[in-house]
Amino acid sequence: MPRKKKEETFETAAGRLEQIVDSISGGEMPLHDTVSLYKEGLTLAAFCVEALNKTEQEVNELRKTADGVFELVKLDNLIDKGI
Repeated sequence: MPRKKKEETFETAAGRLEQIVDSISGGEMPLHDTVSLYKEGLTLAAFCVEALNKTEQEVNELRKTADGVFELVKLDNLIDKGI
């Protein structure tokens, strides 16, 4: 039975994904249970990727240059410059 949808966070999804990987890698579950966990893991992995992409977009900064043009400054560039 699929898990009930609730307010999922990246941390809870990643933690559950880690539990699933540990369970599957143990190799002692019936095939049906392994497949069910694998499907749940795929859903959680997709959620985590989406959350990471959304977060990346939020931490990028839009700045106005001296000549009045807007530019997108990536998080990596801000870190490199110590900003």
